[in-house]
Amino acid sequence: MKRDFIKGTVVLISLLAAFSCTKEQTTTDSSLITPNTTGEIIEVKSSGATSFNAPAITAPFDSTADLTADEIEFLFAVREDEKLARDVYTVFYQKFQNKIFENIGKSEATHIKAIERLYDYYQIDYPAVGDAGKFSDAKLQHLYDSLIVKGDSLLSAVKIMANLEESNIFHYTEVLKTILNPNIKIVIENLEKGSENHFKAAIRQITALGGVYAPVYISSADYSAIIAKGFENGKRYRYLNNGQTNNQGKNINAQNGKRGAVTNSGSCDKTSNGSAPGTNSGNGKQGKGYRG
Repeated sequence: MKRDFIKGTVVLISLLAAFSCTKEQTTTDSSLITPNTTGEIIEVKSSGATSFNAPAITAPFDSTADLTADEIEFLFAVREDEKLARDVYTVFYQKFQNKIFENIGKSEATHIKAIERLYDYYQIDYPAVGDAGKFSDAKLQHLYDSLIVKGDSLLSAVKIMANLEESNIFHYTEVLKTILNPNIKIVIENLEKGSENHFKAAIRQITALGGVYAPVYISSADYSAIIAKGFENGKRYRYLNNGQTNNQGKNINAQNGKRGAVTNSGSCDKTSNGSAPGTNSGNGKQGKGYRG
């Protein structure tokens, strides 16, 4: 996942070019979840690929106030960051036919869906993910293009994966310090755990190829601690599963219909909670002013 994100707080380069006018609608199959039990919302394979279990994502969500413009923009930035990783890994799999890129690229696609489940839960209108490798933000497009060029060998490509995942370990850990919405926190916690697993998978591959990786974002001590652990599942959450697949409980406005909207440039242009747009006008910055 990703790289040039933080300046001051947390930065995830964002902005997408070609969005279609439609998106996949998602629902939660609550019949697969037992009320008042606990369970995990991510699944980890022996390869380290960490995917969200779609039916379980909204099951532990609780009713909250509607999302603010900053929260809506934050989620968009996270989704586009996941898209960048998915697109880069897809190209690397096409180049090298190494399963690590296929497996983790597929996992990144479920991470995108996890963010969209949050949008669906809060009844936010959002654009569909655009074409692979196409970004309207010049910095994001440059990053994508440069990573594809730099990944000119299997070893260099896996090192790029490790760098992107290491970056997210650091930045998701930082942003979790400011998140107050419990449902957003659940998803970001598991995205961070997924990055740890993907990072370890990349390091194992680098070692198998005879390469060496030096951490860039995290300390040597944190690096050693992460590598020493095996692949890990996320936290266990209590499943509420009261049949609620959207935020019907404490939302500020009881009327039906959309509770907010985000444009294909990542700006919130509608919300029932607070003023739109978000407070940070800087394109490509994670959260665009999000303060929890």
